Amino acid sequence: MNKKRVIKMLAAHAEELIGRPEAMQQTNLTDEERGQLAPLFQLAEQLHQSMPSVQPSAAFVRNLGSELKERARNRLALKKRWRRVAVIGAATLGSLVSIASLVGAIVFVIARLRARAQTRALQTQIA
Repeated sequence: MNKKRVIKMLAAHAEELIGRPEAMQQTNLTDEERGQLAPLFQLAEQLHQSMPSVQPSAAFVRNLGSELKERARNRLALKKRWRRVAVIGAATLGSLVSIASLVGAIVFVIARLRARAQTRALQTQIA
């Protein structure tokens, strides 16, 4: 029997011990597997009988709930900040590209005008 199957069987047995027998019914445990796992099942049953059920206090549950909500809010706020930074960065980059294109177009036009002026000047000198 492979390790994953053993883990699945033990987990199903633990579920059965706490009142959820459907997990064990879904495992299709063979007689051979039951024989191999019997000592582990017995150990689990002994542990279950000797260890009292523990219930967290109401204050702990409230505190944990508040803490989890606060962490979720902080995570959301962080995501929003990063999204805002990304949008502002993309807008800035787009603006810089637009300005660079405009500057490039102006430089191109000025260079063409100078080249024409130089060509005309050379033509007037030759003629």
